[in-house]
Formats: sequence, structure tokens, C-alpha cells
Amino acid sequence: MSEAASAPAPEPRAFRPADAPAWVALTNAALGQQATPDGLLDADARRDPAEPARRWVWEDAAGLAGVAWLYRFAFDPPGFLHAGVVVAPARRGRGVGTALWEAVRAAAGGAPLAAAVADDDPGSLAWAQGQGFARHLHRFASTLDLTTFGEAPFTADLERAAAQGVTFTDLGGADALTLARYLDYFADRLTETPDLAGHPRWPAAQVRASLHLDHDPHPEWLVLATGPGGEWLGTSALVRYGLLAYNELTALSPQARGRGLALPLKLEAIRRARAAGLLTMKTNNLSTNAPMLAVNRRLGFAARPGTFGLRRLP
Repeated sequence: MSEAASAPAPEPRAFRPADAPAWVALTNAALGQQATPDGLLDADARRDPAEPARRWVWEDAAGLAGVAWLYRFAFDPPGFLHAGVVVAPARRGRGVGTALWEAVRAAAGGAPLAAAVADDDPGSLAWAQGQGFARHLHRFASTLDLTTFGEAPFTADLERAAAQGVTFTDLGGADALTLARYLDYFADRLTETPDLAGHPRWPAAQVRASLHLDHDPHPEWLVLATGPGGEWLGTSALVRYGLLAYNELTALSPQARGRGLALPLKLEAIRRARAAGLLTMKTNNLSTNAPMLAVNRRLGFAARPGTFGLRRLP
């Protein structure tokens, strides 16, 4: 969410498909994303019609000055709606953000709200706090340059995994029953993460959506660590955004933790991303997830600006 000042602004209007290029240009610059207009429209088309999802824009003679959105986000608590306001830096201080926020608040209808703000943007954090939001969590972002990555430092990690009889495979060529089992396995691991501890377990359709299986399926990027008896020990899953590989999850079954398997498991995902010609891998982790943050540092992930998760109660 981005700051705005007290001067009155014209009424925001509803987003139209023709706004997608300007929307993406503004939000990519502000949020460090790599979205495309087609991707934005495709994501909107895939949303469940029963779920609340709205977008607004504020424009003047010079073009799009700000945008706002309200939708349900899978990593927010049940009952919360996810809100966002972004104003072009050169257009702040003119009431644009305030006008957009009023549209969001009215549409939310008193529901509790969640939002995110960059952890290196104190002005936007202060503005959001002025609208009643409070900090709830800190999520770190990190990226890995796949074009320069080398595996040599991790030979011993791979050897330790092999000594335990652990092998790595993926869902490429898997039949429907195996894929269904994987969706259940993935959902179980999500409930064990710091991000979703205590949240309802995701249904299979939600897992499929998060893994892009219905619009950009790559089962070969769903990696499994298996034990000597074929038991599933952990998974690392990728989706792509352009030439960026996003690591949706790297997690181990409870009985497989503490055996040094997370790094070689994530390394297998890195191998597949590089083989696909993807240039960068990105991941996000809560500040409380010390074990995975340590794995990322060892693999060479570079810290990037993260986000503060915010909440606003009615």
C-alpha cells in the first residue's frame, strides 16, 4: 500500500481490460514484479466467480496515477480480504491513495483486511498504519541467479542424501492417481509451514491453482525426495513467471527432518529450472522460518527487499 495526502481526488473507476498495460507498468515498477498484461487478465479470468475480487484505477489527463485491489488471498486467515493501493511516486501527495482506499474500504463491507507493504518503504508503511493497519509478520524475499549457479560446493550434501538411500524424482509422466496423491501430500506439507500453521487445509483445486496445473502445467518441476522403500520424504515445487522460477514450497515430511535433505531437494528444483532455461529463482520465507532461510543462504540466494504483512480489524 502506498501513501497519499489529504487533497481531494476524483472518484476512482472500475478496472477495464484496456487498463492492463498501464496497470502492469505501474505495479511492476512499484512492487518489483514481472507481470504481463495478458497474465493479469488470465489470472482474473481464472478467479472463482463466487470469490470477491475487484480492481480500481485512478487516472487523469496524464494517464494512470494509481490502482487498488481487493480479493481473497490464500495465505491470509479465513475471513480476511486482501487489499492493496499503489500510487505512482510522482503523483503522491494529491489524494489519489486516499480516494482509492475509500473505494476499497467501502467494498470490503466491514470485513477484516490484510495487506502487504515493502519493508524498505517506511513512507508507505506509515500511510497504511494511518489507515488502521498494524504489522503482523515479516516475509523475506530472496533470489538466485541461475545463469551463474554452480553445484560444486554441494557435493557432500548430495552424497549424504545418497548414503541414506534417498533418491529424487518428479511428477513428469505421473498418472492421475499419483498426481492426486501428490496434491494431498502438498496440502499436508502446507499446513506444517509457518505461513499456514493453523489455517484450513487447502482443497485439491486450490493446490492445483497454486501450482499452475490448469494453465501452465509442468509436472517435471514438482520434485520428490523418496526413501529406500519408495516413501515420500519431501517436495520442492516450481512455477514460472516469464523467465523467473518461483519456488512455491520446499518442505519435508516430519519424519524426514533433521537429515540434511532440504538442500539437495531444493538443488534438484534448481537443476530443473536451469534445464528449462529460466534465468532467476525467487522464493519468500517468513522471518521465523530459520531452517529454510539458512538453506537459501547456503545455496547462494541473495536477500531482496521483503514485505511486512499487515492486518486491519473491523
